[in-house]
Amino acid sequence: MAVYSYATATGARFAPLQAVEDLVQSSPVVFPQSPGSLDWLLGPALQELEQSEDAFQLAVFAPAGARDLPVMVFLPGGGFVSGAGTVRWYNAQNFADTQRAVVVVVNYRVGLLAHRGRVGGGNTVPEELLLALRWVQRHIGTLGGNAENVTLAGQSAGAFWAFTLAQLEEARGLFQRVYFGSLSFQPPMSEQEAAQRQALVTEHLGERGLETVTTAQLLSTASGIGKHWAGRGLGLYPSADQAVPADLFDAGAAASRLHVDQVMLSHTADEATAFIGQAPDQAFPEPAVHGFIGAHFADPDIVAEVFAEDQSLVTAKDRMIRAMTLHQIELYATELADAVAAAGKQSHVVRFSVVSELPKARSAHCFELPFAFANAQHWEDAPMLRGLDPETYDEASTQFSSLLGSFLKDGIPADTQGNPLPAHQVGTVEARQVTGSGVQDHRLERRLTTKRLAPIR
Repeated sequence: MAVYSYATATGARFAPLQAVEDLVQSSPVVFPQSPGSLDWLLGPALQELEQSEDAFQLAVFAPAGARDLPVMVFLPGGGFVSGAGTVRWYNAQNFADTQRAVVVVVNYRVGLLAHRGRVGGGNTVPEELLLALRWVQRHIGTLGGNAENVTLAGQSAGAFWAFTLAQLEEARGLFQRVYFGSLSFQPPMSEQEAAQRQALVTEHLGERGLETVTTAQLLSTASGIGKHWAGRGLGLYPSADQAVPADLFDAGAAASRLHVDQVMLSHTADEATAFIGQAPDQAFPEPAVHGFIGAHFADPDIVAEVFAEDQSLVTAKDRMIRAMTLHQIELYATELADAVAAAGKQSHVVRFSVVSELPKARSAHCFELPFAFANAQHWEDAPMLRGLDPETYDEASTQFSSLLGSFLKDGIPADTQGNPLPAHQVGTVEARQVTGSGVQDHRLERRLTTKRLAPIR
């Protein structure tokens, strides 16, 4: 792994960044953050590296003798408050070697550092990611990649930012296709929602602005905001601004704004277990589940019928996990793929259905990452991989990394036998899923319709 700086701070905390024009290697660091809420699944790797507010770095992985290879620029997740591209989870050397690609994994600011001076004051992340993508255009040829064959990829919060950049005119030409892993329906904060968070910032910090307080105070304040919104959604996440439109997640509007023509989406079978799997069953009484379904689905009676057919949904908590997974990620993937296809562009949807041996994890959000990168050795302390049958891991990781690796080459995901996945069509009911036995057919859930609220401006 080679780590390079792509930008540096110019003075004040939220001042415009200065691009690093040359190839400048540095020791890996991460942006300031508190331990992540998904450590029970992922393990403690994020806590191994030094923290710095000048962590504008990217890690590059390439096969020996690489020349003119496809490039993947990957944006990691972390719920907008944690995560880093320099952490060992994203060591992509094995993926780069087997898929014959160059992989670039990017650090970007998280927590309150990602909000320019105040919550609602604008997002810092688009600026830095544009600098990273321009760095790739300048230097990737020297590092073995083809600057004209770049895929922008992201998982979870990273998928949000990849989704944003794929709609941002300023990013046109910096990449040719996009991969969204577990893209969650998360419209940006409205002015009212941002003001509510900023009020908590003022409550914690008084009249001191985010520009002048210590890093420790930033982390403490961000933690307080997260606790305040616990059980009601994310505390900190991007707000609407010039780069992040209020209707970012309007599928039709998003598809019309995309400046790329090839899109691959993936999601896990049980995304929501990552967020509520550890909670006790009694925390999800039947009325709460009914309330969630009524608020988020157009016809609750049809949801009840569909759930009654699924014998795995034994408890109210099981039904809440399924409802959250469908609304936030799984059905949105289908909605977006439909919109992309309707716009005359190519899309593919892949479900990841391998089940963890960790109690309450199932096929959780983030579980696909060590399979996609085929790098289990860098996840040796991740609880979600403990006890998993090695043959199951090998088959699923080989297939998933093959789908992603082939997509990087020409925009068409294919399994290890070279069988291409059919492109998504509007209204199609058939897709593909990765299991411990290989790539199999998967039937999309077409009977349920979500409620997608219009953005509040």
